[in-house]
Amino acid sequence: MCPIVYQISQLPLNSSVKSEVNIPSIRDILAAILDDKSLAIFRLIAELNNAGADSHTIRIKLPLTHKEYYHRLAALIQNNLIIRKDRNKKYILTSLGKVVYSTLISIQYSLGNIWTLRAIDMVRISDNRIYKDIDKIASGLTDILLREEQIKEILKDESREEPR
Repeated sequence: MCPIVYQISQLPLNSSVKSEVNIPSIRDILAAILDDKSLAIFRLIAELNNAGADSHTIRIKLPLTHKEYYHRLAALIQNNLIIRKDRNKKYILTSLGKVVYSTLISIQYSLGNIWTLRAIDMVRISDNRIYKDIDKIASGLTDILLREEQIKEILKDESREEPR
């Protein structure tokens, strides 16, 4: 099953597209996790999974002032990335938060394998007159060098769409 890949230009960026319900835009979501402290809160909550992270645990693990903590927590909640579970102030990821976290993990994996990705790019831009099946070579390198299936699928879809 091939995942649906949307072009960024197809997605709404501007906040005027929102309906009566507060639907965050891409810009809102990225702004909510933009700085290191917000990202650290988000990641800590994500790594504790369904057990949830309470305010005390987060504040002990992260050196934040009261104001810094609650300002960032409010932005994560407002943008529907986290939600409070039960009445004991434990926070968990929402479904949207899980998708965003999964994307962050993919980005982190890609950055850890930047040289592999650059090597694949260099093969793709090499002269087709010398190597007849550049796409097959690049696809083979992708299969051999990368372990993350989601990244492999993205790269394979990209090579299929490119006109030669």
